[in-house]
Amino acid sequence: MKTAYLIIDAKGPEIRHRCGLTAPDSFIYLAPDNEQPTVYFDAREYDIQKQKLVALRNNVRIERLEPYTKKAKKDMESPLLASLSVILKKRGIGTVRVSPSMSYATVLALQQVGINIAVYSYEEERERKNEVEIEWMIDAQRSTEAAFQLARKILTASTIKRNKIIYKKEVLTSEYVKARLQSFLFEKGYNCPEGMIVASGEQTSRPHDDGEGPLLPNQCLIIDIFPQSIKTGVFADMTRTFVKGKASKDIKGLFRDVMSVQQQVLESIAVGQRCADVHKKTVKAFKQLGHPTSAKKGFMHGTGHAVGLSVHEGPSLNAYSKRKIEPGMALTVEPGLYYPGIGGVRFEDVVIFHPDGSKQNITQFNEPYFIP
Repeated sequence: MKTAYLIIDAKGPEIRHRCGLTAPDSFIYLAPDNEQPTVYFDAREYDIQKQKLVALRNNVRIERLEPYTKKAKKDMESPLLASLSVILKKRGIGTVRVSPSMSYATVLALQQVGINIAVYSYEEERERKNEVEIEWMIDAQRSTEAAFQLARKILTASTIKRNKIIYKKEVLTSEYVKARLQSFLFEKGYNCPEGMIVASGEQTSRPHDDGEGPLLPNQCLIIDIFPQSIKTGVFADMTRTFVKGKASKDIKGLFRDVMSVQQQVLESIAVGQRCADVHKKTVKAFKQLGHPTSAKKGFMHGTGHAVGLSVHEGPSLNAYSKRKIEPGMALTVEPGLYYPGIGGVRFEDVVIFHPDGSKQNITQFNEPYFIP
């Protein structure tokens, strides 16, 4: 019996990376060892997906699902899985390599028809980007930077009245800014499936607080945007912190120290370094500046993570990683400081390591962050 790679999905990063296709509903990708990969679609999608594969020229073949559906047992809850069982039997496949994220119900259904399951990390296939994928990521980053220009334009055009930020005679809110940025990005061919962060004041002392309500003057204002290209599927990821009004001495100190540490990491990070060592250098740099590293205040998270067809991919720049940086990786560098009662400051850039090992910071937004 043969072994094959198996993915059942509609738009996820694994199936997108393997065949370049997406669809409204889940479809089957099957790649037996040493054989041409095949995707299976029903009549609703077959013709359009066939056209896409012709344009992609990626050596993936396509078959109609209906001949297998007709032969499938009717007692299985999912027609797609029932058809898959027929396909696997016909092709002599006894073991499939599936993602750790495949649903338990699907795994159980496959085991019940005698298929052996082997867990396989499809994510590792995506770690090393080629130059075409890198260009996609640069395009995504440019669009994200344009969204930040819009956010800064809104803040610049706003005024401060009675401890409120006023824009076009209305109180400026997190919800309004998010809606404007999402609409702007959608017009450029990007959506925000994972949301975004527009947080101010005490909200910024919690790294993953999405933010809500009125944006506050004279306080930290974190904007973290991570949109996905509708066409290519790649994510960008970028964070900047602003202050509309006057920043306190404490806030200015956080800005100074975070930007200093980020610059140190950006300059020193290189192919061959252990991800854990990069993080240790970040921790050491903050400690030398007098900042704690704890779950309550100071530096509270990892130094960064890989990004690509998912906004968070491996490897991560944290204390637990056993990986090394390799050519082709795309990594965020996003140190931050978070203090209840003061607020949080984070800056995030994306660093690309080209296949030849050369390094490029693809983030180019360096506008002033204190906005009167």
